[in-house]
Amino acid sequence: MATVDNKCLGFDPSEYDTNPVEVAYRNALADGIERVLEKGAESLADLVEGLNELSTFGVDGSAWTEEKLAAELSRLGR
Repeated sequence: MATVDNKCLGFDPSEYDTNPVEVAYRNALADGIERVLEKGAESLADLVEGLNELSTFGVDGSAWTEEKLAAELSRLGR
């Protein structure tokens, strides 16, 4: 069986944080976004409002603003 280099496939495990707190934060944010989208959110403003209503706050514990959520999604998407 041939060995596959994950880096060629766009996945490099060394780029991902395995800190359990960061992983739990990302999972909670993803779950919150999924719930808000299932309720019909169509814009960043809808996501912000829905996440804040669910108490799915930022890593620093503060409520989301459109600017903070956009920056966080950009950071996580790198």
